Amino acid sequence: MDKKYLVLNIEQEYRSDLENLPWNSPLIEWNDKQVKFLDIRKGISKHTVRFIKTKNFAFAIKQTNPISAYFESETFTKLLQKGIHTLIPAGYIFYKKNLFEKNAEEKESLAFIVTILEAKSIPHSILFKWDFSDTSRKSIYKAAAELLANLHFNNIFWGDASLSNILIKFIKSHDDRGKSRTELKAFLSDSETIQILKTISDDHIKKDVKRFYDSMTEISIEFPKDEKGKSEVDLNVDKKYFKQEYKNHFELLNKITAFEKTTGLEVQKHFFKITDQYSIESILKQIEEHKWYLSEKSGREVEMTFAANDWIENIYKPIIKEFNKLKIFDYFINTNSVKLYTDIMAHKYYLSIERGEDIGIYSAIRSYSEKHSDKEESLLSKFVEKLLKRLTKIIPPNYNL
Repeated sequence: MDKKYLVLNIEQEYRSDLENLPWNSPLIEWNDKQVKFLDIRKGISKHTVRFIKTKNFAFAIKQTNPISAYFESETFTKLLQKGIHTLIPAGYIFYKKNLFEKNAEEKESLAFIVTILEAKSIPHSILFKWDFSDTSRKSIYKAAAELLANLHFNNIFWGDASLSNILIKFIKSHDDRGKSRTELKAFLSDSETIQILKTISDDHIKKDVKRFYDSMTEISIEFPKDEKGKSEVDLNVDKKYFKQEYKNHFELLNKITAFEKTTGLEVQKHFFKITDQYSIESILKQIEEHKWYLSEKSGREVEMTFAANDWIENIYKPIIKEFNKLKIFDYFINTNSVKLYTDIMAHKYYLSIERGEDIGIYSAIRSYSEKHSDKEESLLSKFVEKLLKRLTKIIPPNYNL
C-alpha cells in the first residue's frame, strides 16, 4: 500500500492499531492473513461492515463514500456531546489514487468509518430471535422509543429511524449506595441521515415515527405464525405501546428541564434517576410548600432556588439518611433510599388525585408500604411506625409534605 494516497483521520490512541491495515482494498476483499476478524453476528446493513481485533482494541469498520464517512464520524461525536447513546467513532480513512486531482475517478477511491466495537451489544434482529417473548419485544421497543424521544428533544431528525439502525446494549449503572443494576438501552448505530436542527418540526417528528413503524412492520415477517400463517403478535398493539413509551419519555424530559430551570437543582445529582414525570411533579410541589413555609417563617418572600436548596439540605437529605438507617432495602426488594423516596412521591401524587386532596407524606408511606412490601403485616407495621416517628423529628410541626 502506498501511503501517499492515504488520508488517515484517526484519534491518536487508535492510530498505531489502524494505520497499517489494507485500506487500499475494498473491505469485502480483506482476508484473515491481513486482519484478525471477530465472529460477531450483525444486523441488516446496506454497507459492508466487518469486525476486527487489533493488538489493543476491537473495531467495527464500515465501507462507505468519503463525504458520508466524514459527516457520519462528525455526527457521532456531536451526538455523544448531547448525551445521546450512539457509537464511539475512532475516525475515518480515505484511500484514493490521484487524490488531489480534479478529474480523478470516483471508483478509484475508498472510504471507511471506524467505530469502537460496543461490548455486550446485540442487533435487534438477533435479540428477537433469541427470545421472542412479549417482555423481550416490549423491552426493545421501550429502549428504541426512549432513544427517539431523546433525539427529538435535542432537535435531531433521524431521517432513517429504524430497528435496523440500532444496537441493543445491556449497560450497568450504580445507585446512590453503589449497588449495580443492568438496564437495556438502544444505541444509534448509523448516523448517515441525521440532521441536527435549530428546532425540530412536527413534520420531522411524524416522519421519524412513521419510518420506525415501517421498520416494525418489516421485522414482523420474522414473527411466529399460527397454523393459518397469521402472526401471533398484534402489530398494532406493539405500535401503540411504542408510541406511548415515546410520549412518556418525551414528556419526562420536558418536565425535568422545567424542574431544573425553576429550582436550580440537577435531577441526576440529587435523585439519581427519575423515570416518570409524576415523581418530578410531586417533588416540585413539596419544594413549593417549603418555599411557602420559609417565606411565612421569615416574613418575606423567599426565592425558589434558595427554598429548593434548603429543602434538599434540611428535609430531603435527612429523610434519605433515616431510610438508610432503617435499612429500608430489607423491606422493599430491588430498591434504594433515593428510588424509594421518588416512588413514594409518585404514589402520593396518584392517591392525592384519586382522593381529590393532598394526602400527605405519612399516609403515602403507609399506603405504599402496604402495597409494595412483601413483609409480614406486623413487621411492616412496626417498621412504618418507627419510620414515621423518626420523620416527625425532621419535619416541622404544621409542615405540609
